Amino acid sequence: MLHGRRNRLVGLLLVLALSVAFPAGVQAAELVIMATTDIHANIYPWDYYANQPSETVGLAKIYTLVKEIRAAHPNTLLVDNGDLLQGTPLASYLVNEGLPRPGDVHPIIDVLNRMGYDAAAFGNHEFNFGLEYAENAVAGAQFPYLAANIYRPGTQEPYFTPYVILERTIDGEPIRIGLIGFVPPQIMVWDRSHLTGKVETGTILDAARRFIPEMEAQGVDLIIALAHTGASPDASTENAAYALAQEFPQIDVIVAGHSHLEIPGSGLPGHPDGQVNGVQLVQPGFWGQYLGVVTLELERTTGGWQVTRKEAKLLPTEPVEPAPEVLAWAREVHEATVAYVTSPIGHTLVPISSRASQLTDTAVTQLINEVQMAYVEELIQGTEYEGLPVLSAAAPYKSGRGGETDFTEIPAGPITVGDVASIYIYDNTLKALLITGAELKAWLEHAAQKFHQVTPGRGEEPLLTDFRGYNFDQIDGVQYRIDITRPLGDRIVGLTYQGEPVRPDQEFILATNNYRADGGGGFPATGEEARIILDPGIASRELIVQYIAERGTINPAPDHNWSLVPNYLDHPQAQYVYLLVERGAYVGDLDGRLRLDATLTRGVWADMVSRALGLDLAVDDPTAPVTAREAAQDLAAYLPARALEAADETPLTQADGAQLLVGALAPLEVLAGW
Repeated sequence: MLHGRRNRLVGLLLVLALSVAFPAGVQAAELVIMATTDIHANIYPWDYYANQPSETVGLAKIYTLVKEIRAAHPNTLLVDNGDLLQGTPLASYLVNEGLPRPGDVHPIIDVLNRMGYDAAAFGNHEFNFGLEYAENAVAGAQFPYLAANIYRPGTQEPYFTPYVILERTIDGEPIRIGLIGFVPPQIMVWDRSHLTGKVETGTILDAARRFIPEMEAQGVDLIIALAHTGASPDASTENAAYALAQEFPQIDVIVAGHSHLEIPGSGLPGHPDGQVNGVQLVQPGFWGQYLGVVTLELERTTGGWQVTRKEAKLLPTEPVEPAPEVLAWAREVHEATVAYVTSPIGHTLVPISSRASQLTDTAVTQLINEVQMAYVEELIQGTEYEGLPVLSAAAPYKSGRGGETDFTEIPAGPITVGDVASIYIYDNTLKALLITGAELKAWLEHAAQKFHQVTPGRGEEPLLTDFRGYNFDQIDGVQYRIDITRPLGDRIVGLTYQGEPVRPDQEFILATNNYRADGGGGFPATGEEARIILDPGIASRELIVQYIAERGTINPAPDHNWSLVPNYLDHPQAQYVYLLVERGAYVGDLDGRLRLDATLTRGVWADMVSRALGLDLAVDDPTAPVTAREAAQDLAAYLPARALEAADETPLTQADGAQLLVGALAPLEVLAGW
């Protein structure tokens, strides 16, 4: 937290940041518009997944800046641009507990009321928990909630208030400020199950063509659009802020959102000031990273107020302290959420470990893929894509890049929201692409860069390259093998779907995340080449939490739909090693060296036994060599008496340990199932 001196410095810099150098001699009034968007249920500066502070999120930090601006500028507005009620475990906690109770004010809305918001727009995620939930939540708002392009079914009658005209005074003179809200029309796809038959949507531009002339006819001096939509120049109906500015130069300010970008900044390349066609755009990132601030200089004329200058800035929240008032207002729900995060949301029947995930299929990627496939299959129902095979791509996000502790390790038993953060460490969202069989194979070939081209040997050669683990996509829904003795681009063999070879022209839906779909990792059929069919914008971690909570008990045992071709070793005991590698019991070192002839140490042996049989062996000295007698005694319950009698003090190699383990597993009839 900041000390007083630093707070004073931040305040000074804030005032300077908002000081616009207007021409000398102009006596102009100013209106400062402060905007938030995509807060996603972040009140406290807290990461509920990691259960630790986060210095770049939260309404508490936003309010510190709001108070500073209000103290320095007499004429201000504070608006929110949607995606407020969903996105963190705090939101999930409220929904799961049936909160707020009827008649109570939603805790997040209560904070906005106390902060003095003047207006807000719906975002697409407001409907993730159902239309009734959204209506009940905003019913407690002491400010108007706007959506101009949501209609009652079969009509053009707005379901919500489309726009509002606020009557204020500036320097003692009246001013009429019109605010209008827009939401992506794709909510009817993303939340089909919640909205079908209850509401309908139209495009943002069609709603603007209808309602902006109405606002002008009522004598508004300013028009501010709270448009929960990104600013893509490609005329997308989902990200329409750019097109809105192009068609309606009479809009003074557009608060954009939805795409989680920054304007001025990366959200609008080629427009460093954030202006398009004379319209000022502002988009303050997401989660409360920034407060968007637009300063308008106004002059009073006989015809009303005129805007003579506009400027937008984004003020980061990282360097400021959270407002103690907000922390007090939300303390009860925050503390309840922390308890929720650390409490079990379900149970897993199998351990969820990523330790072997760069050599074989594991429960980590299995779970992520099962979640993504289930959600996408639900979303494409009733669309033109229903009936197409749904596949899913996921990578092991904790795969040893940070050392031996950089793995997901969740034992069988209770699983918490915090555990989900270990499974999925990135702030990604779900996307789905349309791909062909040829693109599918190319995708897998790209991921196979994870491996060196090896000459079969005795395990001394590293199998793994420095290709990032988070780019090692593993695709579920098809079967395939990776031949790492072959060159790049020619490693995927036996690629089949439901037992039949995948045809180059065969079409699939591939569930993935926004990072990958947008080109992260350089995969084929992504980025500008991507045919994105679904972009619901829901956080991947939140999907996993919901999936587990809904089912109660999960069993993400890997189906081993992919494996390495067992040809990369030249060793008499290779057959045993292949089996244990494929099943995640023999993991090698962080570079993928298996070292079959190396001495079997107590630490390596204990890890192999734990992963193969679930036994916890005592380890006094992890570097101590393991003898045949010691290993046999460890496996006494699984070996015939004659094996115990034959064991002596001969030190074992790692390959010996693999053979012994396979022998112990054989009587359990585990091998056939493997």
